Amino acid sequence: MILVIAFVAATAALYGQSLDKDVMLLEINKARSKKCKCGNETQKAAPALVWDDKLTEAAQKHANDMSSKNFFSHKGSDKSSVDERIEREGFEWQLVGENIADGYMSEAHVIEGWMDSPGHCKNMMNPGFSHVGVAVSSDGRYWVQVFATPLQTK
Repeated sequence: MILVIAFVAATAALYGQSLDKDVMLLEINKARSKKCKCGNETQKAAPALVWDDKLTEAAQKHANDMSSKNFFSHKGSDKSSVDERIEREGFEWQLVGENIADGYMSEAHVIEGWMDSPGHCKNMMNPGFSHVGVAVSSDGRYWVQVFATPLQTK
């Protein structure tokens, strides 16, 4: 199993946006559809991701946890990691990664921020991921993007 994590912070004066799942998935797959540079490394185009409700639920709970307890971290307030959080939602995985962000105002804005950060960009462009779930905290401040590939059963 492989765990990939990256984080970024940005500031914004006002929050309160909600996430449009269709817009977010379109923005993610648009970014993945063409080669790009993640820092100094060129990344090939990657296959489109499929939206996953279990990953989205894990992302939503983590975003709301960060908001309600006023912290910004890949570790939950209960010390959980992204792999533990998706397992709680019933997602059995072979590859998992997470991007978090603070203070972005829209789906396109947060995707742009992640693509401008080498670690986040590598997560976004990782061809090993097949599924994604994304959420923004109830106050609109914290964004969590969870990537995963399901465990293949025999």
